[in-house]
Amino acid sequence: MLLLASTTLAGLGWLQWRGELTTANLVSVAAVAVAGTVAAFLHQRRSHGLAAEVAPQILADAVIDQAPALLVITDPRGRLIRYNKACADLSGYSMTELANPQLWRQFVPAEERASVARAIDVNSGEAFPRSNQNHWITKGGERRLLRWTCSDIRDRGGQLKAIVAAGLDITDLRHSESRSERAASALQRAHRIARLAHWTWLPERDIGPGIVDDSVGRYIYSAEAADIFEVTLETLNDGEDAAYAALIHPEDRDAAMQVYHDFLKGPGDQLSQDYRIRRANGDYRHIRVISEKLRDGNGDITELTGIVQDLTELRRAELAALQVQAILIAAHRLAGIGYWFWDESGFPLQSPNLPASRYRYSAEAQAVSGISEAEMRAIDTEQFCRRYVHENDRARVVATMLRFRSGNVDQYTLEYTYLHPTRGERILRSVAVRERDAAGNALHATGLILDITDMRRGELALRDKEYQLEAAHHLARLGYWSWLIEPQDDSGIIKSAIWSKEAATISGIDSASAEAAMLDGSFEHRFPHPDDRLRLMRALAELRDGRRQSYDLDYRLRRPDGSEIWLRSLAENIKDDQGRVVGAFGVIQDISERKNAEAGLRRAHQSLANAQRISHVGNWARVIATGEVTCSDEVYRIFGLEPGRTPFSVDLMLSYVHPEDRQRLIEDMERTVANPAPFQIEHRVVLADGSIKVVRQQGEAQLDSDGKLVRLEGIILDITDLKAREQALNQARIRAEMADRAKTEFLANMSHELRTPLNAVIGFSDVLAQQIMGPIPAAYAESIDAIRSSGRHLLEIIGDLLEMSRIESGDRYLQEFPFDVKAAIHDTARHFTAQAQRDGIALSVDETGRLPDLVGEERAFKQVLGNLLSNALKFTPRHGRVTITATSDADAGLLVAVSDTGKGIDPKLLPQLGKPFAQGESSLSRRYGGVGLGLAISRRLMHMHGGRLEITSAPGAGTRVIMIFPPERVLSENTR
Repeated sequence: MLLLASTTLAGLGWLQWRGELTTANLVSVAAVAVAGTVAAFLHQRRSHGLAAEVAPQILADAVIDQAPALLVITDPRGRLIRYNKACADLSGYSMTELANPQLWRQFVPAEERASVARAIDVNSGEAFPRSNQNHWITKGGERRLLRWTCSDIRDRGGQLKAIVAAGLDITDLRHSESRSERAASALQRAHRIARLAHWTWLPERDIGPGIVDDSVGRYIYSAEAADIFEVTLETLNDGEDAAYAALIHPEDRDAAMQVYHDFLKGPGDQLSQDYRIRRANGDYRHIRVISEKLRDGNGDITELTGIVQDLTELRRAELAALQVQAILIAAHRLAGIGYWFWDESGFPLQSPNLPASRYRYSAEAQAVSGISEAEMRAIDTEQFCRRYVHENDRARVVATMLRFRSGNVDQYTLEYTYLHPTRGERILRSVAVRERDAAGNALHATGLILDITDMRRGELALRDKEYQLEAAHHLARLGYWSWLIEPQDDSGIIKSAIWSKEAATISGIDSASAEAAMLDGSFEHRFPHPDDRLRLMRALAELRDGRRQSYDLDYRLRRPDGSEIWLRSLAENIKDDQGRVVGAFGVIQDISERKNAEAGLRRAHQSLANAQRISHVGNWARVIATGEVTCSDEVYRIFGLEPGRTPFSVDLMLSYVHPEDRQRLIEDMERTVANPAPFQIEHRVVLADGSIKVVRQQGEAQLDSDGKLVRLEGIILDITDLKAREQALNQARIRAEMADRAKTEFLANMSHELRTPLNAVIGFSDVLAQQIMGPIPAAYAESIDAIRSSGRHLLEIIGDLLEMSRIESGDRYLQEFPFDVKAAIHDTARHFTAQAQRDGIALSVDETGRLPDLVGEERAFKQVLGNLLSNALKFTPRHGRVTITATSDADAGLLVAVSDTGKGIDPKLLPQLGKPFAQGESSLSRRYGGVGLGLAISRRLMHMHGGRLEITSAPGAGTRVIMIFPPERVLSENTR
């Protein structure tokens, strides 16, 4: 079965070559053969089962997948079993995507799905194989035409197992057939228009290399031949010499028939004859008959073919040409066109012996070129070009003229710079043509020369103006349009329209679409914005019917891409001599930027007005020469006036100024005019209802190029609320300062009042502890130590309060001297060594290198460092570590850092540290003593030194506080 199917495919080509199989039949038979091949393979696989050899299965799969035809295999219920790679290649979907059965329904257009279903329906009653044609819609959206052949596959018992559909893409074939049909139709129309017919003579037996008698064959003429001769096709196809000879004009009959019979018997293969024929109505026509013999490889004649062309109109035109020749010569003389003529008949073109006497050079040609006929006869082509053709054009002109002279070309047209003997450089156009006889022999050559210098200069000037106009249109974003109507047509239908290239660029509407829309009247419906459409339609209608001569409109146009632009359109109608409207011409300009700027300016003005209204600020301007004053609406509102109701002026403004401030304002204004300079003044305004406002006026002078004052511009600010707030703030500040001073005095007085009895308490507790007045019971010793410790702690707090009050009141002054920083650090650390050991905390000092001396107060330095150490030890748990690190840098100054491994500080509390009474933990969860004055005092003491404290901390990561002293307080080795 495989061999049979393959042999069938191989034999298709032979049948097609013999002409016994049409293209359509070939596609059908090929599809059936492919389907048969697939069926054979599937049958082989089912017959062998799973035990079949692997190689045939692989071969069958490979044949299916690599088959150029589309193969689709379904079961009797129409379910998809198999498809090949050609399906994926054509559809554009992958093999994996095609596994989805729902996708196959999308291939076929809805209107063709029923016919596809019938082709594979096993119950339709139609015998297999079946043929069907339908379209596929590919993934890319392309429609392809497919021809399918469906075959059934049955087992040995005749039971249907599968249906194989083999399809071929015949889209291109259909297109080719359509193109061929159109070409044949076009050729037939061309023959009819050109009055051209064709004929064929076919021999009825082998005739050898010559035709003794054309009666051994039959003539076949085309329908156009019957039109030319005005006889029936049967008469022409009859082939009788007498019948055809009767159609020829009597004066040409014998010669024409004799030449044709000699051609049939002779060795020549081509013949061209011109003669006249006579129609039944007595009219005669000039025809040309061209005949040709077709031979096989042995030289034997297989057929004759030829054409018949009606030359009557051509001959009449030739006669008319002769009649106008005299007129043309006169016209040449008037137009300055010269001609030359060279009789070449009877001589080979390459012959050097062509007589000069056969060359004619007209008087007009001599006038154009400045060369006499004698000189033109005496020089050859190369000599002419060397003398009279500009070197930039010489090679081109020589080559062209020599090709014409040698007969390689029979015509040319040249433009070149000509070196006139007396007029200098000119631009000439030279045209030449050669006439030949029917045998191809040269008859004569004719040429024209024309001086086109002025024309070229005019064209260059015109092109330059056109370029300038186009450039101006482009730069100005200006395009033009026009349309014409028939004045006698009351419908006003546009007959022709123009939409310029720049108009297309501006609008985004290509010229063809815009012109088509103007012609069918849809332009004003399709492209203008709906809100502007009626205005444009009314203007165009009035322009068309003459109710208005012109218009100037701004409107929005919607581009094809959906964007909008603003256009300014100016147009006027065109009228004929009788005053009738025959068309219109207009220009469009893209004014989108201007419209957007205007809209932006309006928004800016509105925003400015809103801002002035909200902030109670108005602006004004005064022209010095005229006294004219302009102002914003907010100026009116500040003075209690309705905006724009009354013209604003200086006198109007002064009438509302408080009487006590009026003269001062007048003097300031006069001073500004006399000596232009920026000014600012505050004054009161009395409104109509008696209420008083306070305003501030600020302005500056505008000078011209000569330094003369021409304009004053300024603002008016309503500062009534601001003044009220300033007064309230001043009163609050005074109250706060008084309260702060009272607090400071109170703390100082209370500290002094508390210190006196507290010193007595501490003193007596020391006396009791030392048992100076005698022994005390042991039970009282612990209480006495608590009294003494609490008293000293309270004394420290009182000392901090006094220190803070002196700093805040400005009574704290630094006693500044150079001191040894390293020694001060160690002295302070030793003071806390016992406490650190008691609490189980490692206290260490880590200084980097030699520390310089510092200019400052050593007591304040130790006080700040002591406060930092006290806090570090207080918040560091047992087995923790507190480290003092000191370093010096020429740029950064002196840095002393105290770091601990304590619990750290909540980031939310860091901004509060350094304020009086602020703590590093919340008041509700405090577990450590202190009132929060240590860091506050330390910050102020560092500030008095020109330095600062930097605190970095995080919960669970400890705290680091750095004392930073500026470089100017650090003594270098040289200054020490």
